[in-house]
Amino acid sequence: ALDETVIPEMLKRNGYATHGVGKWHLGMYTWEHTPVKRGFDTWFGLYLEQQDYFTHECKGRTDFRDNYYDENGTLADDMRTDLKWRYSPYLFTDKSVNIIHEHDQSRPLLLYLAYTTPHSPRQVPETDVDSFASHIDDYQRKQHAAMMSVMDEGVGKVADALIQTGMMNNTILIFISDNGASVFYRAVSNYPLRGGKRTFLEGGCRGVAFVHSPLLEKFGYTNTNLHHLTDWYATFQNLVGDKPWKHRKQQLPIDGVDIWRSISNN
Repeated sequence: ALDETVIPEMLKRNGYATHGVGKWHLGMYTWEHTPVKRGFDTWFGLYLEQQDYFTHECKGRTDFRDNYYDENGTLADDMRTDLKWRYSPYLFTDKSVNIIHEHDQSRPLLLYLAYTTPHSPRQVPETDVDSFASHIDDYQRKQHAAMMSVMDEGVGKVADALIQTGMMNNTILIFISDNGASVFYRAVSNYPLRGGKRTFLEGGCRGVAFVHSPLLEKFGYTNTNLHHLTDWYATFQNLVGDKPWKHRKQQLPIDGVDIWRSISNN
């Protein structure tokens, strides 16, 4: 709903530069529902739930957008057909690395990177299958493992960019998943949890995550406390010192709670 304040909106009103890369899938009914109208300064990626990894098409139409405001404050909506046949996770990684290197560090930064891997369709360059999964016999599992490895390599490049620019010294890096693996495909499993995506069993709702930051009080441990995706809004809000009553847009009641102490020192 447009009357809800989302994370990029909240951080932007607190001085953050906000950039989104990858998958949106949170609405495009009107322009007001799109990323650059929901708090992002720029958006590079797709609006819908999935796309062909090489043609960047969904339901027969290209869905690969480059949204930003030009020097006159006019919203640009470039459909990047020129990127056709380039593997989209590579593009998402390269864009994210460029954003980090070009960022004006006088302002704080929100970089939201939502890889589509390993979402269907199962597509990956054969060179990556050979590089990352040649030891696996089942071809579907080969593809899945290679897609995961491409994402893992991309996260590493983003982390390297943060280190090279000195930004890692004051960054909270959060890696999360929206759901468990889809067990409709034989290539994946959520064992020992039952169920998977589209179920309310733990295999569908309980996701792995990690947080890396020099701001943590405790490092290198496994946190088994109960956290929910909605807790991140309240956590970020308290970390940046946002005061919702001071802003023109009224903040509706939120469901999450601040979990920073739970994560930082268990």
